[in-house]
Amino acid sequence: MPGECFGADPSDLLLLQSASAHEHAFRQAGTLESWQQNVALQAIGNSRLVPALSASFAGPLVGACAMEGGGIHFKGASSTGKSTALHVAGSVWGGGDANGYVRSWRSTANGLEGVSLAHCDTLLCLDELSQLAAKDAGEAAYMLANGSGKSRSTRDGSARRAAKWRVLFLSSGEIGLSDKVAEDGRGKRLAAGQQIRIVDISADAGAGMGMFEELHGFASADALAIHLKTATQQHYGVASRQYLAAIVPEIDEIRKTVKDIVRSFCDTYVPAGADGQVGRVAQRFSLIAAGGEIATLYGIVPWSRGEAVKAAALCFEQWLAARGGHEAAETAAGMEQVRTFLLKDGMSRFIPAWEESAPKGMQARDVAGFREHAGDGWDFYVTTTAWKEICIGLDPRRVAATLRQKGYIEGAGAHAAKSMRVPEYGKMRLYHIRSTFLEDANEA
Repeated sequence: MPGECFGADPSDLLLLQSASAHEHAFRQAGTLESWQQNVALQAIGNSRLVPALSASFAGPLVGACAMEGGGIHFKGASSTGKSTALHVAGSVWGGGDANGYVRSWRSTANGLEGVSLAHCDTLLCLDELSQLAAKDAGEAAYMLANGSGKSRSTRDGSARRAAKWRVLFLSSGEIGLSDKVAEDGRGKRLAAGQQIRIVDISADAGAGMGMFEELHGFASADALAIHLKTATQQHYGVASRQYLAAIVPEIDEIRKTVKDIVRSFCDTYVPAGADGQVGRVAQRFSLIAAGGEIATLYGIVPWSRGEAVKAAALCFEQWLAARGGHEAAETAAGMEQVRTFLLKDGMSRFIPAWEESAPKGMQARDVAGFREHAGDGWDFYVTTTAWKEICIGLDPRRVAATLRQKGYIEGAGAHAAKSMRVPEYGKMRLYHIRSTFLEDANEA
């Protein structure tokens, strides 16, 4: 801090002369007991507030336990309590102004570097994803989670050292990261790596009270939210100091405890045969759970043991269900893209070549393939050219191999496409998609 004295002896006065005033939100007010009573106690039984607070205590464990950084994004309609969760989490580390410890997404990717660096080894809270420019959304996801800024050069052309940090972050917004990336209008889609770096969690806990399930005697969800917003402006910044004072001297034991919690969590909640992407997300939730359990162990939060694990597990399972399974994200995305195309254009761009009443006059440039009655549905035969169109943005061969492995594509030998003769069109190579592909999706 400019002008702050670090030496006890006036003759050893040390001054920090910076280029500008250094502002930070790591202030404190109230006592640990007042914060516990007015903030942490209200989180019990609320499956969004407990992980939010637990993430605050997990931040310092990222580097100490060699874990991967990343974020949790509370996604939901306005007035569900998303921002309240961020204020509650931020009160562990600081506050003191209108927005408390919470920062805004309203920044460029370059601007977020400085913000991330200032929150290294703590928790970063970013409100309202909608304020981030769409063109920066995907880059921001990688940058924040990977803990590294851009490489730049100095005036003499030599490489300047890139900014480095370790951070967990909480985010909120009415839309998810994939929706924000799509706003760019250039047909971009969210890469699998970006999806696991910022994990979407529904802000609505499903109890008809927005983010809350337990009101702790308050008349309504709004009343509890107002109480928490007020309390986080009066009691903040104390819990983190008490927490660090407790864990730093025992960091070797803390590492063992975190390792045990992470292993137990993943063994219990990660489905057998799950893709590695699912395992990485599970590790983040387990680290968050560990932060909450360690804070409970040292009396920083007034929770019962197991509260943090239970809430983190519920959020993880809901994320997994919303994701659509435990396979690789590319697998689910490919199947959904093919399914969407067939539902949209299956009747208009596929000729019923084997039907006696087949319509005439379809433009050749519009034809994506052929269709044939199969029970109550249709088998589709996609041309190799149209298959590339359907799988744009994905690996066409991988998508075909996935569908064939699941029994939805009937191939020939080593090839997913097979050679067959179509009435009036002759012999050609086609991807034969069985009717069960759409039927199974409808049943699900």
